[in-house]
Amino acid sequence: MKSIFLLPLFLLSFFVQVLAQDPLNNYNRAKTLISYGNYKDAMELLRPYMDEKQFGNLSNYATFYFAQSAFLNKQTALAKASLSPLIENARWEKIEDVRYLMALVHFEEESFSDALGQILLIKDESLKNEAENATYNYLKNASLSYMVGNIAKYESNKGFLLALKEQLERQTVMSSNDRNIYNQIKDIRVEGQKTQTPQVKRDDVLDIAIVLPFNYGGGTNVRQLNPTNFIFELYQGINFAIEEARRKGLRVNVKSFDTQRNPDRTRGILADPFFDIADVIIGPLYPEEMDVVAAFSEKKGIPFINPLSNIDDKLETFDFAYLFRPSISSIANGVMDFAGKNIEGKRIAIAYSTATRDEMLAKKIAEESSKFGYQIVAIEKVNERNIRDFFDRINLKRGNENPRTDMVIILSDDPNVASPTFGLLESISREIPVLVMDSWLYFNFANFEMLQSQNFHFIANNTMKFGSQELEDFREGFYAKYKVYPSLNAHLGYELMTWISGTINNSRGFDLRNNLNQMTQTQGKISYGLDFRNSKNNRFVPVLQLQKGVLEMK
Repeated sequence: MKSIFLLPLFLLSFFVQVLAQDPLNNYNRAKTLISYGNYKDAMELLRPYMDEKQFGNLSNYATFYFAQSAFLNKQTALAKASLSPLIENARWEKIEDVRYLMALVHFEEESFSDALGQILLIKDESLKNEAENATYNYLKNASLSYMVGNIAKYESNKGFLLALKEQLERQTVMSSNDRNIYNQIKDIRVEGQKTQTPQVKRDDVLDIAIVLPFNYGGGTNVRQLNPTNFIFELYQGINFAIEEARRKGLRVNVKSFDTQRNPDRTRGILADPFFDIADVIIGPLYPEEMDVVAAFSEKKGIPFINPLSNIDDKLETFDFAYLFRPSISSIANGVMDFAGKNIEGKRIAIAYSTATRDEMLAKKIAEESSKFGYQIVAIEKVNERNIRDFFDRINLKRGNENPRTDMVIILSDDPNVASPTFGLLESISREIPVLVMDSWLYFNFANFEMLQSQNFHFIANNTMKFGSQELEDFREGFYAKYKVYPSLNAHLGYELMTWISGTINNSRGFDLRNNLNQMTQTQGKISYGLDFRNSKNNRFVPVLQLQKGVLEMK
């Protein structure tokens, strides 16, 4: 009888244990089904355990896995509805996992601000890294205006910054605000993201990519370029220097590309495999092209050099962008250095043309001069019609006893401005210095030596050293090859390429920035000098004056 009594008791105990274990087994089975990708069946198994009254804290876990299954099953509305009660229970131990999952739901629905708001609340570093990677993946094609407008709010999210950085790099043209933002975030990367390792130089060959708008006015056939095309002239000088370097034993590999002044074409050019080995890029010239190449060179770590421009406002935020000629700031500094050493008074009059460089330079000189106590008595935009009026207003004409200025600066490369200025100064015997750009030296109507007073001074802009043997040798060699004497642009191309090949080569190494910092101010091959120490433009800007037919530095 005792045994018969115990059997039902044992069987009852057994079934109670089984009933107690079934829910746990189904819960675990649901999690296994999730890992198999069987989200629908997992959700059905989890539904009974979402009752907080019956299952207590287990219901929170069941609800979380249910929402996860719904999300993975593309049922974002259901996932969000399931997560909302958990979001409200901020004290739950897995609340940060809930926030991350809710962020993913919001991302899927393109509710970016809601998603990013949840991520801001995540403190766990590991989960935060995952959230930042998700941010990058969801926002890399989001609206650029949205991202720029919200950078201050979400700047702590590295994934947001990386997505914004890559979007900015894809822009054909950056605004000044976009460029400032890019400069601040260009080195950002998300935890776990592969970093690009710099190309290791494996040979002693100087690999140069020439990226210039040969057909800047339209067209596609480089062979039919007009000999007076200024880009073609520049290239002739570059090519002449390359051939000279090769004769001296330097191994140089060059490939040329025609951008046609087209940003889309420029972007396609940069996909060429040659840029995987290039040590330096010469060009391009125009702002819309430079934006494309600047972002590319920054990403690849390849220096690129604009051979002709003085305007660095688009390049100053990039570490690998260079001007071969002096920047506006360097020219302004050269002018102020001359003023401090050569004029007694403190009054300066400035005239400038409509060209962007001249207008920016005029403002920069005015800004710098005020720091040294100079007074700007006039700063005017001039052309061939009103340049005489400018001289009238500063009392700098024959018969005027009291000139209003101690130095005149005329910023223009226009011969139509230079001609009447030259005519006016022929009749003025005053010793007031008149500073002009060195381009005036090339105007064939001006014989500066015939002036009664040698008041003309020339602001150097990679000025050629006239009368030097090196310059004569280049001119004669160029004529022998091309049956024409080199233009100013050909001179600049020759000097540029000679400078490059002398700075990065097998003996010095191929790190342009490091080599420039180790070099002192150097005598140019055919110019007065170059100085790129701790600078991305030529800082050497002397003011020159003709003395007995010879240009001398003041």
